[in-house]
Amino acid sequence: MYANVAITNGLTHIYKGNSGDVISGEVILMNGSDQEQLVTFELNEAIFSCETNRIFTNEYSHPKSSTDWFNGKVLNKVLGPKEKYVYTYTIEMPNDKSLRGSYWTVLKVNLEKPIREESINGNIGLDTKITYAVALLTHVNDYDELSLDFENINLKEDAQNLKKELEVKLINNSLFIEGIKLSLEIYDNNGVKVHEGKTDRNLTFPGFCRDFLIDVSSLPNGKYECVLIADSREEFIGTNISLTID
Repeated sequence: MYANVAITNGLTHIYKGNSGDVISGEVILMNGSDQEQLVTFELNEAIFSCETNRIFTNEYSHPKSSTDWFNGKVLNKVLGPKEKYVYTYTIEMPNDKSLRGSYWTVLKVNLEKPIREESINGNIGLDTKITYAVALLTHVNDYDELSLDFENINLKEDAQNLKKELEVKLINNSLFIEGIKLSLEIYDNNGVKVHEGKTDRNLTFPGFCRDFLIDVSSLPNGKYECVLIADSREEFIGTNISLTID
């Protein structure tokens, strides 16, 4: 679906500060159409789980929420044709020295059907076309040591598409959101490295899991020894695994 209004400075905003700091941020919107566009703003919680997909909600919170730290005064805005608009906000960290870790909230930016400005305050029904979820991630005080665990490692086979992938479930036991990248080195029975795979770097939230896939379709049938390494913040955690392709 085509969006007439675009966010030009990204959907993930990451901040670092100390207890009591006030951080300023902005979301830059651009209306690329020749019509007025109504944009509304609301906060949601992002709830993560190792068992289910992430959900957004405003019905309940979680211990790592920074929603109460957020201050943004604008609830809706009509963008004129070709108008650029900068939505500003602040994040005020509590003056609590015991705080440590990553906290987050989500700013939902809803693009509504074009309407006349005089209709904004009326009781009207609007069909939401597109919603952007802007993640506001705040790292508070000093980092702890990196703590990651490999929860589960399986070979995933798709016979129809002749594809084989190593499926890795990893849990982040650190206090902070980690940008994690996996590397896999595969060796044959003679100790010769025959394959190397890498993943993209993905954000993994504290206390929660992330699934990674590494393609091993090019390997012929056989038994292999592998070194699997996860890295974040230039720290590394690894494990040895045996892999059988048949």
